[in-house]
Amino acid sequence: MKNAMDFDQNETVRSRATRELVAYFALAFAITWGLGVAVIFFRPQFEAVFGPLGALITSWPYYVGVCAPTISAVLVSLMFGGPNGVKGLFGGLVRPFKIQWAFLALLALASGYAVWGVVERSFSGIASSVDFHALLVSAPLLLFTTANIFVDPGPWGEETGWRGFALPRLLTLHSPLTAAIILGVIWGIWHTPAFLASGLTQAGMNFGWFLVGSICLTILMTWIYVNANRNYFVAGFIPHMMSNLLFSAHVVTNVKTEALVFIVIVAGILAVSGPNLKGVQFGRPKATEA
Repeated sequence: MKNAMDFDQNETVRSRATRELVAYFALAFAITWGLGVAVIFFRPQFEAVFGPLGALITSWPYYVGVCAPTISAVLVSLMFGGPNGVKGLFGGLVRPFKIQWAFLALLALASGYAVWGVVERSFSGIASSVDFHALLVSAPLLLFTTANIFVDPGPWGEETGWRGFALPRLLTLHSPLTAAIILGVIWGIWHTPAFLASGLTQAGMNFGWFLVGSICLTILMTWIYVNANRNYFVAGFIPHMMSNLLFSAHVVTNVKTEALVFIVIVAGILAVSGPNLKGVQFGRPKATEA
């Protein structure tokens, strides 16, 4: 009897998670892709109604489109859970965590680039695709002496949605690795309008390598998320911010190198943690905490 009740409760939770995810993804894509289509393909008509936009990267449709994941997360949380749903959504920003996971979130990508650059210089006999001056000087200067991390809308506009709302619900339906791959694919495809709009960061990039990088970065984030007590500030905001910052500082100048470094990082994570992404396992898996 108890097993039957547990099964019914689990099915109810999974069913609700599925409905919330469908609503969330539909709304996030509708906002971003709707604005993208309007501005990219019907800009004269759009400006006739809303006025001149100027440079797209500083226009209000760009910021609304980038922030669509968070906007959608708030609206869907309110729709399904009321004010408590919104409170629970933002509660994920302040969940307690072990400090080592914050350091990993902050340093994992930079360390990956450093190792890649050293290996490349040692064995390839050609100039490294990693700029060490940018890694050691430009990136820290950009981080500590500018407002870049505050004005970059990517982490602030997206992570409450992707890692704060979508990831925990995907984890009720799938294993951590599967959930990460699904979310990484969706996250990468969501960026499609940015590849079609001149003047935006993704314009001119190779979409295939970008998609691979999105999946791998999501696996890294999910690894941190399941081990940092589901704190999505640590697991989402920090790695996303560091990824954008290192690219903006020109530590690497092409998305292929970025993706290859991310692949190596993910290979290391899977080697020590396994597909459940839980902790660091050497030999026998650690016992699951009650």
